[in-house]
Amino acid sequence: MNFERPGSAGDLLGRYLGREVSPVEVVTEALQRIEALDGGIGAFRAIFADRALGEAADRAKALRDGEPAGPLHGVPVAVKELIDVEGAPGTYGSRALVGRVHTRDAAAVTRLCAAGAIVIGTTRSHEFGWGITTQHELDGGTRNPWDSARVPGGSSGGSAAAVAAGMVPLALGSDTGGSIRIPASYCGVAGLKPTYGSISSEGVVPLAPSLDHVGPIAARIEDLWRAWHVLADRHPDRRGRGPGWMLPLEKIRGLRVGIAPELNDPPLNPSVQARFHAALAVLSQSGCPVMVVALGSAAHLRSTFATIQMVEAFHSHSRVIGTYPSRAADYGTDVRGRLEAAAKVGLVEYLDARDAARAARLRFEHALATVDVLLTPVAAGGPSTVDRPEVVEHLGRTVEFRDLVMNYTTPQNLTGLPACSVAVGLDDEGLPVGVQLTAAAGREATVLLVAAVLQNALPLPPVPISACAAAKTDLASPPIR
Repeated sequence: MNFERPGSAGDLLGRYLGREVSPVEVVTEALQRIEALDGGIGAFRAIFADRALGEAADRAKALRDGEPAGPLHGVPVAVKELIDVEGAPGTYGSRALVGRVHTRDAAAVTRLCAAGAIVIGTTRSHEFGWGITTQHELDGGTRNPWDSARVPGGSSGGSAAAVAAGMVPLALGSDTGGSIRIPASYCGVAGLKPTYGSISSEGVVPLAPSLDHVGPIAARIEDLWRAWHVLADRHPDRRGRGPGWMLPLEKIRGLRVGIAPELNDPPLNPSVQARFHAALAVLSQSGCPVMVVALGSAAHLRSTFATIQMVEAFHSHSRVIGTYPSRAADYGTDVRGRLEAAAKVGLVEYLDARDAARAARLRFEHALATVDVLLTPVAAGGPSTVDRPEVVEHLGRTVEFRDLVMNYTTPQNLTGLPACSVAVGLDDEGLPVGVQLTAAAGREATVLLVAAVLQNALPLPPVPISACAAAKTDLASPPIR
């Protein structure tokens, strides 16, 4: 078994059109990698081997007939379990919905398939997406491919781990407070949280609807661009190779980069600080002027986010999903505790928080009138361990893992702005470190262009995942095949 990460989605399509390989061979290889590696990672909830191979045969025939479906033709993809896939388990990572099965595809899945993608399986999420570890006290969880003792981040931890381990080149995730960007950063891949509402959330279980986003995770920035074109309905050529890569990377010269030191709360650990400075140096040396912008207190932004999230999540669980409080005993302790706290938040607090969110959007819009892109960290330090997922040691003291991360990632959900996480090196423990780029609404091309420059200038070494082939985790809920 070759454990090198496979090529990008664009590479695959080029090889298909050149008759170098067929979709059946690629899907077969992906299934073999999952079989060899996922026992030690636990990225997948369900795998659709027969269905995927059947679709691969159909894609191969379309290629022979000269009729590729679109820019993801024959590309194996994975889908976070919060996003409906017909025939997949519909539990959303919770025992409160055990036995439920999806009867139709979410809108985003429909778009992927229309562009030729092959859904190979669904990936694990933190329960109902309300957590950043992708662990469950009774059902186990996903491990980080870089270090199986560490969490992958969350809540899209399964999707990020599957991409990092080379099981698929592309996966779907969702992001309410960092749930695409956090695991992408910790797993050393790239993730795009697009402009709010630009990708349909139809068929995605809601957590906090005014903060929820759907977006792609990929090993290469080019694949995020390709997926975003498909998902955001930018009308790619569905009979050819679809959207080409956006701009020459030299076009970055002259883009104004903003940094916001007041958002660095808690302070970065030294190795994360070093990687952030390395990313900043790349942009400066590429001809990007750097300036400081004022965006407000990280703690205030996080508090505003938390109030909105709690009220909307309580409504989602009590009225939309309908599992709380009637099935409260079936929830994991962490998510149940968050719902109990959310029940105490009143309407006045929620309305005040919505006013504060509007004020935050105005501050970000003002800043983004003076700079083209914001460069900020994704987290102040590395991921927690599987054994103690809720806390980490940071700068000599024990802190909540959520507090290490979410001050950095929630502002983009609060404001609805597009943000891309990209890995820029390894920390002192050999774990990936990511930064994120944020731009004005609708400027996904800008964040992806800058992220691509960073990815090319600061590549990661190969993922040390060969040991996962022999490892078997104590996952209480193995993949459903």
